[in-house]
Amino acid sequence: MENNHTDKDAILAQWLNGDISADEAKKHLSNDEFLKYTQIVQEVDDWVPNQDTTIFDVQKVLSTKKEAKVITMSTWKYVSVAAAVLLMLFTGPLLYRSITTVSYKTAYGETRVIDLPDGTSTLYLSANSRVKWKKKDWKDGNRKLVLEGKAYLEVPQKGSFDVVTSEGTVSVLGTRFTVYQMEQALHAVCYEGRVRATATKGKSVELNKGEASLLLDGLWSAKQLFDIQYPEWIKDNIAFDNAPLKQVLNELESNFGIAVELGNVNLARRFTGSIPKSNLDQSLKIIFPALGISYRLEDNTLYLSE
Repeated sequence: MENNHTDKDAILAQWLNGDISADEAKKHLSNDEFLKYTQIVQEVDDWVPNQDTTIFDVQKVLSTKKEAKVITMSTWKYVSVAAAVLLMLFTGPLLYRSITTVSYKTAYGETRVIDLPDGTSTLYLSANSRVKWKKKDWKDGNRKLVLEGKAYLEVPQKGSFDVVTSEGTVSVLGTRFTVYQMEQALHAVCYEGRVRATATKGKSVELNKGEASLLLDGLWSAKQLFDIQYPEWIKDNIAFDNAPLKQVLNELESNFGIAVELGNVNLARRFTGSIPKSNLDQSLKIIFPALGISYRLEDNTLYLSE
């Protein structure tokens, strides 16, 4: 729910700034929301305060007797202005944050390619993931973003580059690499150059081309060696190399939008293989028989047992 509000705040800020058209804003808002904000903006634009200069003469008022008159005022106009003021008071901080922060989120099974603010770096955002950055963090040679989920990045060598997650930070100079943040786990993979991955509690590991490491239960695994140029998930498949079952299940949840009921299954079990991104049934048949795990899929929930 919070992500939806943040996305709408960003759309509103871009529309009010003139960065996108009303037609483009309308695509991201419901009809009722679009009409409400349009009406408020129009009322504020049309309202002109009374510029007449009036001198209040107390004696003249007291000495003049006139019949009381009922004056009909354009109440709606003032109510609209008041509503607009209240709206800005309550949404101002959100709009300011949306103007100064850029955010992208992918749905289940969606992959998105994002050009980063330095003009030369590219980020491939995996399914059910989110990336955001503050504009001030991309000035004076600095480059920093915050990641929830998984992303593959291509970063030319020009100054520092930090990918911050809840489990740790991956810092690079010039490289191609993948960062995958999971609950209490972090997977770092280096395809080119060199990276340093640092856990939130301070332990770090340095990876060169063809090396990967998994942070699990606060410890970095021994470096895994591989000989591929790009992650398979940016194309049609998802590959695992001695991956713990917990990581495999995270991929299934993110790509196919399913829930998982574990039963008595041991999450420390390991799986090596490749599954198709677009075929859940085939993916399940590849993974679980090889691990000796029974499964059934009902109402978008995967039930596992041994």
